[in-house]
This record gives sequence, C-alpha cells and structure tokens, in this order.
Amino acid sequence: MALAVTRFASIMVPLDGSPLAERALPLGLDLAERARARLRLVLVHQTPPPPVDKAAARLAVRIDLAVRRAERDYLRTTQARLAGTATKGRVRGVTLTGPVGQALADYVSELGVDLVVMATHGRGGFERAWLGSVADRLVRTLEIPVLLVRAGTEPGSEAVPGGPVLVPLDGSPRAEEALGPALALARLWDAEIQLIQVVRPVMLATDPALPLPSAYDEVGTAIGRDIAQDYLDDVAERVRAAGVRATASAVLGWGAVDTLLGLAVPDRIGVLALATHGHGGLRRAALGSVADKLVRGASIPVLVCRPRGRRGRG
Repeated sequence: MALAVTRFASIMVPLDGSPLAERALPLGLDLAERARARLRLVLVHQTPPPPVDKAAARLAVRIDLAVRRAERDYLRTTQARLAGTATKGRVRGVTLTGPVGQALADYVSELGVDLVVMATHGRGGFERAWLGSVADRLVRTLEIPVLLVRAGTEPGSEAVPGGPVLVPLDGSPRAEEALGPALALARLWDAEIQLIQVVRPVMLATDPALPLPSAYDEVGTAIGRDIAQDYLDDVAERVRAAGVRATASAVLGWGAVDTLLGLAVPDRIGVLALATHGHGGLRRAALGSVADKLVRGASIPVLVCRPRGRRGRG
C-alpha cells in the first residue's frame, strides 16, 4: 500500500512573549519557507479575573488594555523580524482570547492548520510532567502533527536540525501513522528516513538479584530480529517508492527507551517522529510503553503524530 505524504500548507507557532517560546521560530520559519506554507504566530491573551469592587475594576481594565497593546506590539515586532524571508506576505500574527489550550485547538480546527511547531518550555518554564498543560493538551487532542522543539538554556540551541528523521516502529498500523508527516519533513529537508525497531532478547533465565537477564536464547532472539527486519525492509520499500531515501534496522535492546534515546542524538539524527493514540493521553501500547518517555527524554525535536480519527482532511 502506497504511503500518503502529509502536506504542510499552514503552520502555527504558539508564542507567549518569552525567549524560550521563540526557540520554535527558526524551525517553524524554515519549514514554512521550504513548504511555501502560511506561518501563523499565535498568542493567547489571558483575561484577568473579575474584580471585587469598582476601584479594582477600573485598575483591571487599564492593566488589561496595556497588556493587549504590549501583546499586539510584540506580535508586530516579531512578524517584522521575519519580513525579509521567503515567507514574506505569508506570515501573520494572531491574538486569541480564552483558555490557552482550548483557544489554540479551536484555531487549528477553524483555520485548517497542518502543523504546530512549539517549544517545550514557555513563560517561566513548564514544571509538571513533560511539557505542561498546554502542549500536553495539543498533543492529546489535535489530529495534526505537533513538532516539539527542545528549548536549551543557551542561545543558538534553537538551530534548525539537520540529519535523518528517525521513526521507531513496532509492527502496528498505529505506529505507522508517523510515516506520512515524517516523509513530509524528509522531503523538505532532503533527508533520509531511518526506520528502527527495538527487539528485546528472548530470555532464558533471570537471576532475581540481577537487574537484567543473565542469559537469553540466541536462536529465538535471532528469529525475532529477522521477523522485525523483514517488516522494516517492507516499510522501507514503501518509503523509497514515495521518493525518500530510507534505511531499516532491527536492533537488540533490553529497554526500548534507552536504546532509542541513545540513537536519537543531535549529531546523528535531526528529528524523532512517533505516533500516539490520541484521546486520553499518550497510549502506552502504541510504541511499547515508551512514547511519552521518548517525548520527555529526547534531546532533539520530536514530531508527535496523533492518528486522524474523525476529520476528513487528508
């Protein structure tokens, strides 16, 4: 079956006025230029809580107006910084109002956005879980890819990634949902797709005192690895048929997370692309039990793809 390549015609970069959130701009801009896509810089205005008396109400109104002006000026300035790029005329700053996650999700649906590019830290940094409530909500609910940029502590860490796109698979159609968006990135960057499946050795015996099995069945393990390699080779042929270079490797590993994170390093891989289940959070069965841990632990940008369930857009 031929692979469908995702098309990025409209890209959204959520901003909050912080330098950390802006770390997603170079990557979003690069993709918009290469895809000749519309680029939307979106900021959600936070309305202050209702005042308790008239004096507080007057003060709240003045503060809210001042904040709105500052946000408008910030978006205009940011948009002007991009005016000399190949996306000139296709960059727009947009201010929304409401709960941040819901406002962004509604905008994506109403405008037909194809890709969200955002930093994994925003104003003040997110402390809970792996990304915080906003990015977590978008990853869980959007039926479009979300490209998460790991915001480093030093300027320049937001450089556009280079290198192959790593796609971990487990043999399920669910995991293969990442292939379409991954192919789109690879085409735009003229990059290679690297397909990987981590095969856990077949254990013979385990000493309870040891953290890992003391021995494994070499024959059984080899058979399992061959089966995985045959599957990956078939997928690689489909990728090549779509016009993208591809390699396929079934590798042994006691832990999928550590194995994949060891491979997904900046000097070897540009982007890690993986699929999630959708509603209810990151489904642990889709990629073994590793999807959420890969998102939290990867030091390179991560393309998170939620399968399209009820939307008709291709």
